[in-house]
Amino acid sequence: MAQPQVSPAWASTAVGDLLCGRSQDAVVLAATRAASYLSVPEPGSSTPVIALLTEEAVRLPIGVSVATGKLPEAGSTVRIGDGSIVAGDHVWRPARWWDPRPRLAADDLFRHGSELLEVLGEQPDSSFGLPLADALGVAVALAAGDFGAALEVIGLGPGLTPAGDDVVAGALAVLALGGRLNERARDAIDARACTHTTALSGALVAAAGKGQVIPQAAAVLTVLATGGPLVRLQSAAAELFSVGATSGHDLCAGMAGILAGSVLDRTSRSTGEVTTSPRSPR
Repeated sequence: MAQPQVSPAWASTAVGDLLCGRSQDAVVLAATRAASYLSVPEPGSSTPVIALLTEEAVRLPIGVSVATGKLPEAGSTVRIGDGSIVAGDHVWRPARWWDPRPRLAADDLFRHGSELLEVLGEQPDSSFGLPLADALGVAVALAAGDFGAALEVIGLGPGLTPAGDDVVAGALAVLALGGRLNERARDAIDARACTHTTALSGALVAAAGKGQVIPQAAAVLTVLATGGPLVRLQSAAAELFSVGATSGHDLCAGMAGILAGSVLDRTSRSTGEVTTSPRSPR
């Protein structure tokens, strides 16, 4: 009997508990040329979905990147745990890890965050899956503690990661990284995502609530937090905008709305005015 081929993998620390925990079966929910999405049935697991990614795929915060081996097909069963992922005659074992939660100075991030609106305002309307004004409104409301609008847009839009989910994920990530995410809001959004969107998108929304993001989003937030020049912010944003059909733009809109909401909140407190929605940057 032929021995299975063993290859190294590069894994997110967000899925470390599952990869290093007890061995169990996972079902491939969906598969593309660049990724396979594994549903993990373990109750209370750190994430219900793990993304097995090729090197050309976007490095999702719930991902395991591999350089060799055929990805498993939709509907097939994969064995995961005990430090490996086993699909057919191929075994992947993590040799390196990355942390999907960027380390940022929260005060500096919120101090410079309004600059992201200027960059977003240069993008055409067709770039967004959810209209920019609507996306900013959802995020600004969430920044103020009102998560009703966020619940309403969960699952809104086509694809494995609907536009509404991307907006909410971007907003949640900034709140989590800034230490400003209300646990009641996070729990309500996670519960909504469990029943109103795809399993993959729900897992990414949950990851965002822990401050876990794709590298392109982390790069934008890092430039903001370090007070980088506008040209660097535009370059980092361009990389984020290239993700998916509209996902990068929608993620960025959610991030910008939280940062803008923080500015509006400070302004309203200093002037005594109450502002409920942002002015469109167009």
